[in-house]
Amino acid sequence: MQKAEDRARVYRLFLASLDLAPALRAQFLAEECAGDEAIRAEVDALLQISTRDEARTHALMAATVDTDEDLTGHTFGNFRLTGRIGEGGMGVVYRAERVDGVPQAVAIKLVSALGSRQAQKRFERETQHLARLEHPAIARLIDAGSNHGRAWIAMEFVDGRRIDAYCASNALGTRAIVGLVVQIADAVAAAHQMLIVHSDIKPTNVLVTDKGVPKLIDFGISAALRDAGSEASETFKAGSLFSPGYAAPEQIKGNALTVATDVFGLGALAYRLLTGVQILAQVSDPVAYMHAICEQDVSLPSRAAGEARKSPVTEHELRGDLDAILCKALEREPARRYASVVELQADLVRFLEGRPVAARRQTVAYRLGKFARRNALAVGLTAALAVSVVAGAIVAQLQSHREALAREMAARRGEFLESLLKSADPRQGRRDISVAELLDSAAAELDHKLGNEPLVEASMLGLIAQTDMSLGRFEKGLDANERQARLLKSAGGSALDVARAVAVHAELLAALGRWADALPLARDAVDRLRPLHSPTDLCDALYALAVASARTGNEKEAEARYLETLEIESHGNENLQRQRMFPYRGLAVLLGEEGRYPEALNYASEALALARKNLPAGHPDLLAIQVNYAGALVNMHRGSEAEPLLREVIAEQSRVLGEGHKDTLLTQYSLVDDLLELHRDAEAIELARHVARGLEAALGPENTYTLGAWGYFGIASCNVHPGDDALEVLRRVEATRRRVLPPRSWLVYATGVNVGACLLRLQRYDAAKAQLLDATAGLEATRGTGFRRTQAAYHLLQELSVATGQRSEAQAWAKKIGT
Repeated sequence: MQKAEDRARVYRLFLASLDLAPALRAQFLAEECAGDEAIRAEVDALLQISTRDEARTHALMAATVDTDEDLTGHTFGNFRLTGRIGEGGMGVVYRAERVDGVPQAVAIKLVSALGSRQAQKRFERETQHLARLEHPAIARLIDAGSNHGRAWIAMEFVDGRRIDAYCASNALGTRAIVGLVVQIADAVAAAHQMLIVHSDIKPTNVLVTDKGVPKLIDFGISAALRDAGSEASETFKAGSLFSPGYAAPEQIKGNALTVATDVFGLGALAYRLLTGVQILAQVSDPVAYMHAICEQDVSLPSRAAGEARKSPVTEHELRGDLDAILCKALEREPARRYASVVELQADLVRFLEGRPVAARRQTVAYRLGKFARRNALAVGLTAALAVSVVAGAIVAQLQSHREALAREMAARRGEFLESLLKSADPRQGRRDISVAELLDSAAAELDHKLGNEPLVEASMLGLIAQTDMSLGRFEKGLDANERQARLLKSAGGSALDVARAVAVHAELLAALGRWADALPLARDAVDRLRPLHSPTDLCDALYALAVASARTGNEKEAEARYLETLEIESHGNENLQRQRMFPYRGLAVLLGEEGRYPEALNYASEALALARKNLPAGHPDLLAIQVNYAGALVNMHRGSEAEPLLREVIAEQSRVLGEGHKDTLLTQYSLVDDLLELHRDAEAIELARHVARGLEAALGPENTYTLGAWGYFGIASCNVHPGDDALEVLRRVEATRRRVLPPRSWLVYATGVNVGACLLRLQRYDAAKAQLLDATAGLEATRGTGFRRTQAAYHLLQELSVATGQRSEAQAWAKKIGT
């Protein structure tokens, strides 16, 4: 239906029908349409959408929190409500404090009741994914859950004001407001890299602290609620919930939400802050907004500001570049907007720097005018400096060319991410598609879709490699990483991109237990990153180098690199300081393996405190650090304290990652060690066999952890049922370790202790003594007398001496116990 008068008639009849009872609508429309079937069909379609969305919205919000009920003092998860601080369209917000001993204030939003167990699971799965999103301008999602079907979400508590109120009270000018929007755009762009769309960017969802730091809140909450409620109706669309003045046309129409939706939301937010009014300010109610946003273009910001006179920003300041930027961001058709938030952000930065913006036609006069304003002094120099001016112009032209390439690359990456998000649209026949399936599909299509754009393809392959690594798909990640490296080399990728790719390669090899291969790559990544002034990347590479060094016997270097990482992070920004949990964790593991148990426990405690403060419950990194802390307890002979911690982690990892995931198996590996420490060998046997087989399938038969698990199985079996089968398992582990590990590795000697123990159980005393003495000497030389495995060898030699009637030797070994 193309004619404006026909569309206007359809909307007029639609609005009139909404005021009638359903039984009267048919008669009304039959009379008004007077046989015009096209008009009647359009009105009926709108009524169908309205009826469906109204029912769906009521279903979603049916059991919202009673706003008159004061729940102060109630506990949700690990948080106790301490006072109500506000309410909104999706629920009531309380301030809350943690009750598990970790000092932390959060904001708890009590939202809708979830209608079914399936809805609850979807809600929890979605919020766990969102909890991994971290950025300085995003209020982190700390935790989420449901109490008796009522959904709740714990977010970082932001002590700040709504961004519109902050801008007004501080009388911020154009540049300061645009600077805030640039920071918010950076946060949204980071989320898009994780395939997360906010979809509800508006002033109430952006708070600014007293220090002027903007924080985007409620990230993904509406999406999580939509996903939680989606099984009730396959036709449920995003149009069921929207914010008039900020919602994009595709939200109103119920189309797929993409990165373009957030481009629109950012444009609408900037429009409101700079003009003092919302887009389509003349529209007074949500239904009218639904119609207007799909049919009308927004007024020029400069004109809106001049008419409203509600903003400290003048009409003159908005005219030109900002008019062009905001209008491009607010195009009704997503394809005509900026291709990504990165591109929008880049244009805003160009505005702040006085450079030509991409949203305007790049005429010669426009570019020269920009150059003159940026370089007033140079333009006013005498003709004697003409050569310098010409040279500067050439440099500017080259810089502009590089910017254009970067802008195009960002746009193409945004388009590809958008297509990736759309591929999961259930209306396209793809329901409950997994992240792994999306990654495999993307990797297979890259050459076809981006074959002529090697740097864009390399960028996407880097994202795929890192995501595969997070999912434990290390071989897949290596494939993507190696393809990325080849493209960066052939297409002249930046030094930073090359260094990052090398660092990820090292991490993937380390994850597969290929420490010797990972070590030189990690060193190369560190050397490449040191001069590039990217502290986050450098710390990641230093951590990888420390781990690889520790696993290849270079323990002094490992400790030095962990301490260097700590030094950089301790003097970095807030985000870097949070990352100290990782070198603390690494030091705890390293010093534990060196027998420096009290120091190791101190570092493990520091890591756990930081993790509990900064990570949500169930976060994979928090779980891993909890396992390390439990291991430190085992080394201090506090195995009974470690066991419940390990079992808690195993339950969570099994639920989230699956029982066969590498991380779940490694935690079970730690539990086997704890059970052996507690002399519960019978329980350890089956668990050790399960872990060994799982790790063998995931990491290979010669992996350090695989061999360790078979070693645990062998010694537990020999302690319970002494026999040649168990002894053979231990000898096989010892032989393989001698072959694959560096000379004089303490792990070889530790396995030798287990072989000696099994020989002792078999009463082969001469062979046991020779084996134990050799292993003990090796452990004393490499780990010292206080090492847990060395102490275990002393106990076995004392037991052997008693069994063979060597009382003096037994007394000598007894004196060494506890040294």
